[in-house]
Amino acid sequence: MTLDLIIRGGTVADGTGAPGFVADVGIVGDRIHAIGDLAAAEVRDSIDATGLIVAPGFVDVHNHASNEMDGGILNIPTVENQIRQGVTTLISGNCGGSPWPLGEHLDAAATLPIRQNYGLLVGMGTLRGQVNIGSQEASPEQVAAMQDLARRAMDEGAFGMSTGYFPDFVTTEEIAAVARPIAEGGGVYATHMRSEGPRLLESIAETIRICEESGCPAQISHIKTWGVSAWGKIDRSLELIDEAAARGLDITADRYPYVAAFSGIANTVPTALRIEAANRGGLEHLYDEDLADAVRDGVNAYVAELGGPEHIVFAPLDPMPEIDGKSLAEVAAERGEEPWQSAVALTIQGRVSCMWFAMREENIATFMRHPRVFAASDGHLRVLGKGVSHPRNYGTFPRWIGHYGRDMGLFTVEEVVRKCSAMPASKLGLHNRGTLAPQKIADITIFDWETIIDTATFEAPHSYPKGIPHVIVAGKPGLRDGAVAEASYGRVLRLAQ
Repeated sequence: MTLDLIIRGGTVADGTGAPGFVADVGIVGDRIHAIGDLAAAEVRDSIDATGLIVAPGFVDVHNHASNEMDGGILNIPTVENQIRQGVTTLISGNCGGSPWPLGEHLDAAATLPIRQNYGLLVGMGTLRGQVNIGSQEASPEQVAAMQDLARRAMDEGAFGMSTGYFPDFVTTEEIAAVARPIAEGGGVYATHMRSEGPRLLESIAETIRICEESGCPAQISHIKTWGVSAWGKIDRSLELIDEAAARGLDITADRYPYVAAFSGIANTVPTALRIEAANRGGLEHLYDEDLADAVRDGVNAYVAELGGPEHIVFAPLDPMPEIDGKSLAEVAAERGEEPWQSAVALTIQGRVSCMWFAMREENIATFMRHPRVFAASDGHLRVLGKGVSHPRNYGTFPRWIGHYGRDMGLFTVEEVVRKCSAMPASKLGLHNRGTLAPQKIADITIFDWETIIDTATFEAPHSYPKGIPHVIVAGKPGLRDGAVAEASYGRVLRLAQ
């Protein structure tokens, strides 16, 4: 048999965590045909991987590729920020929001030249919107309607369901009920928990309860200790996860390797007050006399939890040169306002996102080392050089490997590869990906252990990483010798395919 491609002489870290070994990897079509000494094989093409690590393609289970930044993957399918960091599979639809109908969106994406594989979770917030529930608890009839939509989403290929930013009127019982058809369909429950700060432990306990009552495996998205009141809760948060796992529950978490999060300035305003203003006709009602004091106090409390307005740096979804890259403290001073006043004004304006410097470096390392935590970016597709970005959009996986693995010594190459590939693939049911073995899909990332590193920073976020010369997607070089291929080989993925 003539092989289509051989990757010659690299050190194979197969994703299982087993010790690496020098071997050739032979590919026929979109599958790995053999791993071993293939020197005598006939081949149409080859890549010399001598001195490099040959690993499974990285799997990013928490991504926002379906939306934001020019409309997401349907509008910018060929952007390069993910494939250049070794990512061969993206899962979007996180934090409670997803395209709908899910199947129509996936069908549209399948017609486009996408750089990497692409799948979706269905957002429970999207399901609530389809049922027109509004800002209230769902009735039994509405829960049943959402369950029907959840089954439809699973039938159309969803990998599970996500939640995020939910106020208290979305009850634990409602979430567990809607998650049951997800469990029946073999999907996961991924959650941006209600609180990653003052109510962190209560939120983890709620996630465990939803996992128990629904039967769904649970994935805690971008686990963190957010703000000064949460920093000391890290040990207990991990204990809760370990205790649940010891009872047989499938609970894992993902983590991006940066001290700042990314979200909207609107989150500085208490959710209940935003809902009340919206119910009155629009967010401008945050200025209503009977709400104003509570708005001021709520924003000030939120900002204090972050350590001050200098820890909020603006990165709007639509470029705004007058505030791009500036802190809330700087913008307020330029406007002659109190920080809370600027925060409210920009909340009303809309589509103003920020980077929130609310985490401790030592806690990030502790999360990353935990055996039930693996890599994910919480990132977006980004056009190089456009707008203010978060460095995780360009550097999450190289930073896990180069900074935390090699430079800090947190992981061996085999351990960190497993956290970037096999663990997330297994969690999502991507059984043909995530490890290197004959008959597996040939999604492969080839990197240099000595040089791989992120180069994007908060000050200069639009920068591709170093040390990843080759990425193979479905058996074809999507990145070769550091150059992105003209053709795109990504595929739309659906659960059980």
